[in-house]
Amino acid sequence: MPHVLSVAVGWSWRLLLVGVTAYAGVQVLALLHLVVVPLIAALLLTALLRPLTAMLRRVLPAVAAAGLTLVVAAAILAGVGYVVALRAAPQIPALVDQLLTTVHQIRDALATSTSSAAGRSQLLGIDTTITNWLHSNRGQAVAIATTGAGYLFEFATSLVLTLFITFFLLSDGERIWSWLLTPFTSRARTRTDRAGHRAWTALGGYIRGTAVIAVVHTVVIGVTLLLLGTPLPLPLAILVFIGSFIPIIGTLVAGGIAALVTLSALGWVPTLILLAVIAVEDQLEAHLYQPMIVGRYVRLHPLAIGLALVIGTVLAGIIGAIIAVPLAAVVHRAWPALLGHDQAEP
Repeated sequence: MPHVLSVAVGWSWRLLLVGVTAYAGVQVLALLHLVVVPLIAALLLTALLRPLTAMLRRVLPAVAAAGLTLVVAAAILAGVGYVVALRAAPQIPALVDQLLTTVHQIRDALATSTSSAAGRSQLLGIDTTITNWLHSNRGQAVAIATTGAGYLFEFATSLVLTLFITFFLLSDGERIWSWLLTPFTSRARTRTDRAGHRAWTALGGYIRGTAVIAVVHTVVIGVTLLLLGTPLPLPLAILVFIGSFIPIIGTLVAGGIAALVTLSALGWVPTLILLAVIAVEDQLEAHLYQPMIVGRYVRLHPLAIGLALVIGTVLAGIIGAIIAVPLAAVVHRAWPALLGHDQAEP
């Protein structure tokens, strides 16, 4: 067998083995999503709450500090859950109706300006597709809001498990990490410990910084919606907050939905004002918020962020899109330390 062909065969079976292993791993994680999702959420929540626990440890034992931190976090989550479940969720069908109205208005305007029969037929097909999708998801939203016992049970289970894991990570995180390092040799333990601390610093800085940016986006765009008189400002503001955790596209997509609702209810002038505010916020995030708040912990190339978002979304949907960039940041900071190299520029 020629040498080139032999090398190609060798790399082929290795890549095939890696692909099969990765696919099997994804399938196992999907089967265990009721455990995996709370574990990931607990890691993110721990990274967010760690500074508060560290401050409380100055005057309280570790267990008491972790418990008090969780009480504060649970109170905040309960308040957000109350707002979402009792105030925003019942308004979701109305939000979808507003979007349907906007789609029909845009369709009618484009149909009027399109003279060819083929163009009108294409517009009708696009309108039918969007309308059917919105009607379908409106039915799901109504079902969740009215008869969502199964969803509520699954959410409650995941929430309890998340808080349970978070409590032990906050109170005994150092001991758990030390125990995880015990199987390694002395040299490997040193590298792994250094990589773990760099990864944790990057994750904590990224999560806390992104949360601050999300609050800023929510306040600015939410106040703008209120001043303009846009219908359903609360669910739209919550959508902006969630979208802010997805870099590059999250705020734009959420803001675009808010702009569609504004266009349907108020017309072009308020919509253009809202779009201008969203554009300014997007530029401020790229050139001010991210470099000042998140950039000192980790900097990723836009290409790396884009690829991470695509891969995360394909593998795990919205959850994958949310955790993809933090995971990429962790790998970016930890990998050089794990190999014994200095931190390289991204």
